[in-house]
Amino acid sequence: MGQAGSVKETFHGWICGSGIEDGSGVGRRLPAASASRSRPMERASLRATFRLRCAERIAPSELSKDCPVKLVVFDFDETLTLATFMTGNCEYADDEEKDIARVINFETPWVEGSRIVKLQKMLGAIKEGTDGRRRFLTVLTNNGKGVQAVINMLKIAGLDSYFSAVWTMPWRQYMPNGAYKDQKGQWNLFDPPSDKVRNHKADVLLHVTKYPDAWFPQIGQDSSFSAIESLHMGNIVLVDDQRANFQSQFGASILRYCKVARYDADLYYDMRMVKNMGGIGAHHDADYDTLKRFVEDPWMCKETLQIRCQERDFRGWESQPPVKLVVFDFDETLTLATFMPQSKAIATKVGWTPAEAAFKDWSQEDLVKYNFESPWVEGSRVQKLKSMLEDIEKEQRVLAILTQNASGVVAVLNLLKLANLAEHFSAIWSMSPAQSGECDGAFWESGRWHLFQTPGSQLHRHKADVLTHVAEHPLRWFPQMGGGDSPVARALSNLRLENVVLVDDERANFRSEASLAAAMVLRYCKVARYDETYRDCGLLDQMGGIGAHSDGDYDELRTFLRQPWDYPYPTRAEMSPMKKNASSGISFSQDGQAESGKAKIELVRCNEDEPEATQKAPRHRIGF
Repeated sequence: MGQAGSVKETFHGWICGSGIEDGSGVGRRLPAASASRSRPMERASLRATFRLRCAERIAPSELSKDCPVKLVVFDFDETLTLATFMTGNCEYADDEEKDIARVINFETPWVEGSRIVKLQKMLGAIKEGTDGRRRFLTVLTNNGKGVQAVINMLKIAGLDSYFSAVWTMPWRQYMPNGAYKDQKGQWNLFDPPSDKVRNHKADVLLHVTKYPDAWFPQIGQDSSFSAIESLHMGNIVLVDDQRANFQSQFGASILRYCKVARYDADLYYDMRMVKNMGGIGAHHDADYDTLKRFVEDPWMCKETLQIRCQERDFRGWESQPPVKLVVFDFDETLTLATFMPQSKAIATKVGWTPAEAAFKDWSQEDLVKYNFESPWVEGSRVQKLKSMLEDIEKEQRVLAILTQNASGVVAVLNLLKLANLAEHFSAIWSMSPAQSGECDGAFWESGRWHLFQTPGSQLHRHKADVLTHVAEHPLRWFPQMGGGDSPVARALSNLRLENVVLVDDERANFRSEASLAAAMVLRYCKVARYDETYRDCGLLDQMGGIGAHSDGDYDELRTFLRQPWDYPYPTRAEMSPMKKNASSGISFSQDGQAESGKAKIELVRCNEDEPEATQKAPRHRIGF
């Protein structure tokens, strides 16, 4: 999480004109954003895009139709909001300022109609329930501005009436860390026991199940709260944009969850690029029904961890340029989790085997098993990977690896050779800092691997920047192309960035963080990440691997490489400058500055959710 109040983006807005009714019955006018077209031809999305995804974990026996959802817990930043912008003192002087804050935090410019009205209807339906069961809704947030600031923003959007409590974390000594709503509908500040719990949402909610009266002061005062005096983890749904919040490294696990899609916006109202945005329903109205149905029948949505592919908008997409180069990440993409032996020779000698190691910590069989084979599906994952890679090669595509593995290019090559997978790749490139004169690349030519120095040290160290350079200067990354008529040279002739696909488990690798004009990967496949107890290694976080949980990954990737245009990015207004939005009453000039209006306000992005943590738990077997 970012620091509270850190300046990420600043919004200057002027409010004027009218809006639509907010449905609250009090006659307030609610700004509503409308969608605009980002290109002359609109594609219907044939595949899933930025959608809410709900799941019930498969393993626990306590989850059944006899274990209904009683408590739905919402994250605030990038879940209820699209991105959170607040004033310095978290107060708003008049209705005009509140209208600006309401629009910029809650209304989406990518879908027709008022997102706030849709949220209100969804929250009301979840709270009452078509099955006659009343459910309780709370907010659990890391927002550093504090509980009162969150309540103020919920009130501005007319959403506070649907919630029974708001809890903030981590615990802060000099401010209230919670608020609850009494029988009169008034908010009261209090301190829940968050100081007695590990700073993770799964641990907090586990504590809620054990001591509900400490988190809900209404218990004992309001008879309707007797329904949650007895809670199990299976009675709780967490709705959040951060996958890491569903599983604690200490073992606590959210059994039923909804993951809100995250994305970067090139242009959001009058701001330039805004990263790590989210929001239920930000890009699709189906999110609201998906969440309502999941809360009613969570057992119908068993957890699946599958690869997801996407093609961004780019100039000339209509001509359907073919995929020529497929670049794979190594760690948690080709591997499930990467285990390296202690022998230093694995990183220096091409062709190293465990038999050469003085310390026999790994056999070849175990290295292949722990790195590549999945215990969650039947059959050999290595053979399935091999079959998929062979099929890709047969279609005249070049395969390469771009890795950030700290052990370097030779170590990665040796692990691939042990699994008999190296033969399918034409090049391996390492982004790990190399010593002066050390090789950070390897290429296959004339039946053997050759080491070389890539131009990577001269570039911004991000995969999108590297692949942009690869597309512009393929010969510098594939030295075997120097022969002129090699198979690689023929396959990569006239290479452009849209001919490249990146397969990776890190969402942050698909777009560079530099600026609005930053490099981005135009076609990519996101490998599912998960936390799981793995073999005899205990709980490992941020695991991955193509096909680790579903054989469908292999066919999905094959299909995407043949027809990536069937997996389009959502139609995005941020691809071009926003025009005047008459229905919202907020107008912007071509360069992003407000044109006119009655009020002016400055809102600062606070508590931007950072990309998923990159520091992984150590990969080792217990006892070694």
